Amino acid sequence: MKDIKLLENEEKVFELEADFWNRGTNPIQRFFGNVSRFIAMLFGKRIHGKLIVTNLRALEVTETISCYCFQTAHEVKLLTKTSIKEVGYVMEKFCFVFCPTYTLYYESTTQSTSINVQNANDDTMTDLLTKFYQVIK
Repeated sequence: MKDIKLLENEEKVFELEADFWNRGTNPIQRFFGNVSRFIAMLFGKRIHGKLIVTNLRALEVTETISCYCFQTAHEVKLLTKTSIKEVGYVMEKFCFVFCPTYTLYYESTTQSTSINVQNANDDTMTDLLTKFYQVIK
């Protein structure tokens, strides 16, 4: 995936790799996510995505590769304060106790996007939300 060229005086605040196969820390969820990812790979389809937040803007970048090597789609969205209705995070546990999965989400007027965050806790997620909100406000 190509890196986004930053503007003058622009610095990355954070970058999150999107998990389009819904693989979290839950073992059952990981199993089904890996199976669907494997089936897609057999047919030559890969999807990569990132949420890039800088000190000036927030970008959503998605790249789709088909037939093993042909880039069929490259999508870059600039997230604006008028397009985003809600930002938050969700923590879910498997069997009420095990394997907490943290998901950062934001809802816009046209879509809802959620990104699983690996090795997160409540403090990390609050920090990410604060930084994300500061850019779009």
